[in-house]
Amino acid sequence: MKIRRSILAMGLVASMACLPLLGTSGAILSPMAGTVAVNGLPVTAGSAIVAGDLVSTSNAGSARMVLPGGSVIAASNTNFRMVSVNNANQIRLNSGLVKVTGLLPVAVSTRTIVPATASTSYSVYDLSGKVYVEATAGSVAVKAANSTFTVHTGEAVSFSDPQAPAAASASTGASTLAVPVAIGIAAAAAVVTGIVVHEATKCSNCVSSPSQL
Repeated sequence: MKIRRSILAMGLVASMACLPLLGTSGAILSPMAGTVAVNGLPVTAGSAIVAGDLVSTSNAGSARMVLPGGSVIAASNTNFRMVSVNNANQIRLNSGLVKVTGLLPVAVSTRTIVPATASTSYSVYDLSGKVYVEATAGSVAVKAANSTFTVHTGEAVSFSDPQAPAAASASTGASTLAVPVAIGIAAAAAVVTGIVVHEATKCSNCVSSPSQL
């Protein structure tokens, strides 16, 4: 276990060193468990990611992505696209769970979750259009077309935001529907180790479907 952690740590250090070569719109992706694919093709540690690339993890997979200004941990059965909006990186989450640190927004179908500061840490989970957002450090703003709902440290919100019928699906052989996974402070440890647990639908501290959303 210590050897595996050392190898992973060395890989992440090497990945960080490569970031300046990618500029402000690139990222480095490293599988943490199982199969991780970019645009349908399996990748290895230290793979370069650019705007437009589609990332998907298998039902036993997980991955970490580092980029200027933030990092992302993707749980199993997660599918997202890295996009550039107004020359800034953004994650468009199609399904699954991502844990984000830094100034990196996450967009779902019609809402965008925007962190307040570079030290903000939060999770977004989309299960077939049922979305859960939790702020574990700092606050995030869940922005709809004409309103905003703020989620503060230790708070969570859930709301319905179905994807369009043409939303991309995972291409690694995993189910096209995300399995229930953890949300909350415990989720961080669960995702890091690639473990998937059923807690999102038991989100006892969630504000459910606030009027602003």
